[in-house]
Amino acid sequence: MGPTESTISEHTRKAYATDWAHYTRWCRLNGHPALPPSVAQIENYLTDLSRSSQLASSSLRRRRAGIVWNYRQRGFDLEIQSTPLPDTVTALPTHQVQRPITKEAITPQEMRAMLATLPYDLRGLRDRAMLLVGYIGGLRRSEIIGLNASPDRRDDSMGWLEFRDDFLRATIEARTEVRTVTLHRGSSAQTCPVHSVQQWLHFAKIEAGPVFVRTSRDGKRALSARLNDRHIPRLIKSTVLRSGIRADLPENERLALFSGQSLRVASAKLATADNRVDLNLTRALGF
Repeated sequence: MGPTESTISEHTRKAYATDWAHYTRWCRLNGHPALPPSVAQIENYLTDLSRSSQLASSSLRRRRAGIVWNYRQRGFDLEIQSTPLPDTVTALPTHQVQRPITKEAITPQEMRAMLATLPYDLRGLRDRAMLLVGYIGGLRRSEIIGLNASPDRRDDSMGWLEFRDDFLRATIEARTEVRTVTLHRGSSAQTCPVHSVQQWLHFAKIEAGPVFVRTSRDGKRALSARLNDRHIPRLIKSTVLRSGIRADLPENERLALFSGQSLRVASAKLATADNRVDLNLTRALGF
């Protein structure tokens, strides 16, 4: 006998509910009835899922367990020990179910949803500016945090910002090269990287030194200490959760798909596809 409604935790019950919703949606999209249960159909679903997603084998087994549990709650007793179900996942090619999770690119629509979760207090202004600079500029998280508000040299800086009439230029000093990144003005104040950085610097009263700094506990004052670059992945994950992006997946799988690297992927793909040095990424991303 499998677990019953009363013997599983609330967390597991919610995960199984998500598994069932995803499976029944797949059934509808493929023109298959979810009831009565079909072992072959469940196998086809898991095979299709392994080929179209980045889920690990443990996640696929959890999906299978969630589907079987939901069928049992509806009076259909699928005994795992007496069906081919245990071999469904293990029989799949290893490279499909055990490949490492690739960090996904954040789409423009997803970035807008993430930005919409941020308040317009001091921290919200800072975090909005960081996301837009990293996303449109295609900067690494260390490069975002390492920016200064002026070309003054400091041991922990990696570059500086310069404002022009219609764009913002970031000069990045890496170990082996110096490169410049141009961030153009956008059509909306909510998604314009230049406006967002100007707003943050104005209300934080920053004229020199680190651009992205810590704030006081009450969030009303900008401090002098530069943020740690670990703030970037934490910010991305928190806004991904609040915005409801990829809500069809369990929380741990959603978080595993996104990291600080996710900011760079979209702009890098666009720049590579366009193959122009002067590409206006702000406009290309629809911002």
